[in-house]
Amino acid sequence: MEIVLPPQGKGPGVLVVHPWWGLNQTILSYGATLAQQGFVVALPDLFDGAVTTDPAGAEKLADATWPQAVPKLTAALDELSRHPAVTQAELGAVGFSFGGFQLLRLIGPEAPNLRAVVAYYAAHVGNFNSGSTKVLAHFAETDAFDGPEEQRDMAEALAAANAGVTLLHSGTKHWFAEADRPEYDAAAADLAFGETVAFLKAHL
Repeated sequence: MEIVLPPQGKGPGVLVVHPWWGLNQTILSYGATLAQQGFVVALPDLFDGAVTTDPAGAEKLADATWPQAVPKLTAALDELSRHPAVTQAELGAVGFSFGGFQLLRLIGPEAPNLRAVVAYYAAHVGNFNSGSTKVLAHFAETDAFDGPEEQRDMAEALAAANAGVTLLHSGTKHWFAEADRPEYDAAAADLAFGETVAFLKAHL
């Protein structure tokens, strides 16, 4: 698992979890940029080195990894919590699509030190009543994977549990925050990044 230190050399720990394309350069760059904001960033590789740009191949990787994803993330959180540069027990996590969905699945008693989760274009009604984890969800306006119904269900569940908020980014599509994708929207990505940093700093 790659670790990126902030300029001051220590800080709160944050996982950054890749989408179904794998741990590609776009996600590595995101992690490095996030570390510049004062976080110790850990980038677990759920696909053990496999990277693709082909949707069919990505779906196969995601399906094959699904049963192991949450255990792998639990282990990654444990490893990050023990890193000498991490200054507190409470951890955060940011995930993109597949990675965000897995983080939403992770919320609960198995991850008691997970205090803040940011999910990019991933909608899932998780164990939001656990009380220990706050969630920020960045939704795309047009999303073939997580449409209005899924987004609404998650938003209502978060509100009912007082567990977080959702932000709908107007005019965007799934993958809008990934610079190597044709759906990339620089303005929306920058806005989402700023909201992500503020959310993590508020809860860590």
